[in-house]
Amino acid sequence: MEDSNLYQFTDLETLDTLYAWANEAIEQEENPVRSLTFIAEENPKQIFTSNTPTGFSVEIEDREEFLQIDLTRRIKGSGEDYNEDGYKFLSGTVYVFNHNDTEAYTAFAVSDREFFNQAVRRYIQALPPTVSTSFLSTDELQQLLNKLNDDINGNFYVTKGVTKSPDGDTEVKYFDNSRYFDLFNIEEVSQQNYYVDKVEFELRQSRHEFRGQLSRIGASRYVSGNQSIYFKKILPNLATLLSAKGDLFNDKAREYGSREAETIEIIYDEGAIKGREENVRLINALEGLKRSSITVYHKNPYMHASILDYEDGTNADVFLTSDRRVSIVPGFNASRKSLSRICDRINQGFLEGNVSEGEDRSKDPEEYFVEG
Repeated sequence: MEDSNLYQFTDLETLDTLYAWANEAIEQEENPVRSLTFIAEENPKQIFTSNTPTGFSVEIEDREEFLQIDLTRRIKGSGEDYNEDGYKFLSGTVYVFNHNDTEAYTAFAVSDREFFNQAVRRYIQALPPTVSTSFLSTDELQQLLNKLNDDINGNFYVTKGVTKSPDGDTEVKYFDNSRYFDLFNIEEVSQQNYYVDKVEFELRQSRHEFRGQLSRIGASRYVSGNQSIYFKKILPNLATLLSAKGDLFNDKAREYGSREAETIEIIYDEGAIKGREENVRLINALEGLKRSSITVYHKNPYMHASILDYEDGTNADVFLTSDRRVSIVPGFNASRKSLSRICDRINQGFLEGNVSEGEDRSKDPEEYFVEG
C-alpha cells in the first residue's frame, strides 16, 4: 500500500477504520475484498490458536473489535510456481470480525482469487466442526437481495449470474440494464431445473453506488463503491440468513439410550419428485459427498441410505418416501457442519427445497423403516 493512504496498517484499531482501509485498498489495488461468512460456536481466536490444519501457518493479533491473521498455506506440486523442493506458498493478511447477536463471523482479505480460494476458504473448511459454513437456496438469495433493495436507497441491477443444474451443468449469463430479479425469473431457474450459484450486481441511482457479488455458500465480494453498503448492510443481512440456516442443524444428534430423534426435512412442491428413478438420482447425489461413505439399504420402492462423514464421524440416515419430502435422521454423532454439508449436497445434486426441522421433532427413527 502506498504511503499516501490515510489508514496505515498500524492505524487499524476499530472496525470503522478497517472498513475505510478496505475501501482505500480496493481503489489502489487490482483486487477486491473477498469474504467468507461462517458460523463459530465459540470465539474463533481460541479455535484458530489451538488448531492449525496441516500445511497452514498463522500469526494472530487481537485488535479487540476484530482479529488480524497473517495466513500462509504451503502447497506441494510442480511447475514454474513451485520451488526446487516442490512447494509454493500463498501468504496474505485476513481480518475476522463478528456480526452482533449471532454466531456468524466474516473472514475477508483484499486478495486475488487463488489466495482466497486456496488459503482462506481452505483454512476455514479445515477447522474443527465447531466452525462451519452454511448455504442459501435460490429463494433465500433472492430474499436477501429483496431485503437489500428495500433497505438501501437505490436499485439493484444484475450484471452476471452463474446457474448450475443438479447434473453439474453450469451456465454463465450476462445482463445489460436488468433488475436483479430478472435472473431469478429466467425459465430454467423458475422451473427449478437450475439453481442460482452466484450473482454479480450493481447498486445504481443512489447517493452511493456499489458493485459486488454474492454466492450461495456465503462467499461475497466488494469490488467498488461505498464501504458502508457492504460492511453494514450486505454482510450483516447475509450473516443473519446464514446463521438462521445454520441453527437448523445445531444440536440434532440423538442422545444415547433414547429412541427419539430431531429430524431435518427438505420439502418440495407437491409432486416435484416423480417416479422411482428419483431414488437412484438422490443416491447419486449423496455419493458425490466428499470425504464420506454411503450405504444404501433400499432404493425401491422407497430410498433409505446411511451416511458416514469421515471428517468428524457424523452419521445420518436419509429417506425418500414421498413425492415432496426428503428426511434426514441424525445419528448419535451428528455435527452442525456435517448435517449442513449433507443438506447442501442434496440441494445441489438432487433438487432444491425448503430445509426445515421435522414437524414431529420427537419421532422414533424406527417409524421411517418399513418392511421391504
